[in-house]
Amino acid sequence: MPPIPTARPVARLATELRLSGSGQAAIGFAGLLVAVFAGDVSPARAFVPFAVVMLLIGGLSWWSTRWMRDGRPVPAKDPAARIEGPRDTLRRCLVGLVLAVVAVGLVGAAGAGLAAVLGGVVAAVGAVDLINHRHVRAREEATGEAIYRELGSSPFAAGRRPLYTLPLNESTLAM
Repeated sequence: MPPIPTARPVARLATELRLSGSGQAAIGFAGLLVAVFAGDVSPARAFVPFAVVMLLIGGLSWWSTRWMRDGRPVPAKDPAARIEGPRDTLRRCLVGLVLAVVAVGLVGAAGAGLAAVLGGVVAAVGAVDLINHRHVRAREEATGEAIYRELGSSPFAAGRRPLYTLPLNESTLAM
């Protein structure tokens, strides 16, 4: 099993999923609210596309993140690897959420119906992140090991980044 590379830090996966999931869900539902209250479309005409897109994208997101739920993280063997602190994870997640806020805001200004559709996309990804968060927390409690994910090269990096484990203790429970 390869050790954690010291050049790239790791972050607590549960923290990352909780922050990004709740932020994306809030932004997505804000897009629906923009469509309902700021547009000239009826609530049903805003909610139906939101729900359809949320179900479709949620299903795709659930399928594409199965590696995170099914895969086995490798134990971290490099004690010199830098673990990103919770505040740094929060900052990094907020930078990633800015893109979603800007996109939903611009689309909402162009058309309320489009805000509902894009809101459904963002809310679906956030909902799947929150479901994955629950799965990661349950796995951590069952195994007694915290799960970490290697950081990407940019705040917008996503996808299959390696997962590592470290024993749970008081310092990792605080993250």
